[in-house]
Parts: sequence; structure tokens; C-alpha cells
Amino acid sequence: MRTDSWLYRLLVALAGIALILVVVYIIVIQDNRSVQAGINQRQQFINQSIQLGRINDALIRALAATAVSNNDDKLRDLLAQNGITINPTTGAPEREAAPAAAAPAPAGR
Repeated sequence: MRTDSWLYRLLVALAGIALILVVVYIIVIQDNRSVQAGINQRQQFINQSIQLGRINDALIRALAATAVSNNDDKLRDLLAQNGITINPTTGAPEREAAPAAAAPAPAGR
């Protein structure tokens, strides 16, 4: 009788551990799904940014070609304000390097 009681308690403990592991597994799966949804949204944003970058380049090239062919100084100035210079021989736009960020001023006492 004593062996049966010990075996019964062991089986109940193992069943309890199995139940706890199932609950933990379900929670981990739900967390994984939410993380995966966030990653999918970021990947979609990256893919759309690449497509918009191509459209942006095509638009800049068209504006630069128009500025050169029509000798439009206002359009050249607009492109220059946005960091784009036009090669006068080919009319191809060239992006200027982004200006370096100014160093923060030292704290005065």
C-alpha cells in the first residue's frame, strides 16, 4: 500500500508539471505571434521605403532634367535647398553629403 501512495503522488506531481508546461507553452506562443506581427510590420515598412526611394529618385531626375532643359532657376534653387545639385554638363542630379551635426556647446558654469 505504501508503494502505491508514493507512485500516486509522483504521477500527480508529473501531471501537474505537464499542465504547467502546457500553460507556459501557450503563453510563449502568444508572445511569439505578437513579436512576429511587429517584425512583419517593420519589414513591410522597409519594403515600401525601398519602392518610394526609387520613385523619389525618378522624380528628382525628372525635375533636374526639366530645370536644365527649361533653364529654370527657381527649380534649381528648390533642388539646391533640398541638397541636390545638378551637373551642368549632363543635367544629372547629384545628392550632396548630409551636413555634419554641430557639436553640442560645452556647458558653462
